[in-house]
Amino acid sequence: MGHGDVPRGPGPASIAVIFDTAVVSVEAAMKASYWLTRDIVCEFRNRTREGFEVVISGRSDISLRELCSLRDTFVQSATDFALRERIEAKTANVRDLLLAKAFSESGVLEDAPSGIFGDSVEERKPDGMFRILSSGR
Repeated sequence: MGHGDVPRGPGPASIAVIFDTAVVSVEAAMKASYWLTRDIVCEFRNRTREGFEVVISGRSDISLRELCSLRDTFVQSATDFALRERIEAKTANVRDLLLAKAFSESGVLEDAPSGIFGDSVEERKPDGMFRILSSGR
């Protein structure tokens, strides 16, 4: 055993991670597990409305230190996917408005989207390079 090695147990090592569903959704954790399937196996257990447990095992005979590193990567990735879900939910209306405006200006839609659509900072500049104006303005 080299310097800094962690001894391996008799069987495959595993680590349990418990997530609060108010912070990380099951879907976010599943996406994270998908991206790490080359290195780990994730077993989802004890799902309730409040939380769930994910038991992480290495695909190969790995040290506990390596497994802990993979666990940290898994938790970070799950948190990242959870944040992406929140950002997507908060910006969905803006994204939809941008898409509707783009399609209406390209002639794909028959009617222009309703609402005021503009960049108030750039609209104040007489020679502004970036202008998004609703039709009829």
